[in-house]
Amino acid sequence: MDVYVGGKKIRLGPMQSIGKGGEADVYDIGGDRALKVFKPPNHPDYDGLPEEQRGARERIATHQRKLPKFPTGLPPRVVVPQDLAFDQSGKTILGYTMPLVRGTEVLRRYSERTFRAAGVPTNVVTDIFRDLHGTVRGTHAHGVTIGDFNDLNVLVRGTDAFLIDADSMQFGGFPCTVFTARFVDPLRCDPKQKTLAL
Repeated sequence: MDVYVGGKKIRLGPMQSIGKGGEADVYDIGGDRALKVFKPPNHPDYDGLPEEQRGARERIATHQRKLPKFPTGLPPRVVVPQDLAFDQSGKTILGYTMPLVRGTEVLRRYSERTFRAAGVPTNVVTDIFRDLHGTVRGTHAHGVTIGDFNDLNVLVRGTDAFLIDADSMQFGGFPCTVFTARFVDPLRCDPKQKTLAL
């Protein structure tokens, strides 16, 4: 697959893949940068899944308006979009570059007793959450809400906690429409309804 960043073609292949989520694939493009590419409706992961295909179309359409308006000045540990990635025409946003944060663990690991017992003292966990609290407070101060806040969207290095999946964050007229079932506010997500209560 080819994408264009700053007018330069970047060819993406399986060897560069460093992450895969429900909505996008992430690649290491060198220079301590990662590239997040949104899955199109015809992505193999969506074969035979019309709801997922519809969701992909809607997400990509929203990102055409949302990403160019992404807030600036967020705390340094929010992994924000840097440069937009386009198709060959330069008209359709396919994804974006972001800093590549190396040497991390997902926050979820810190809930595993064996991981913590292997040498993660309680004071370190406390420092991680203090750091995360400061980042969340600073994010909210910029009018941005972390809609899909979960233990897989926080990467930890030392006692620094980095927020990822920033493109799903809510700001301005762009609500967060994705969530992780284990973390969703039950007042916002009624499984009997077809839409989120915003």
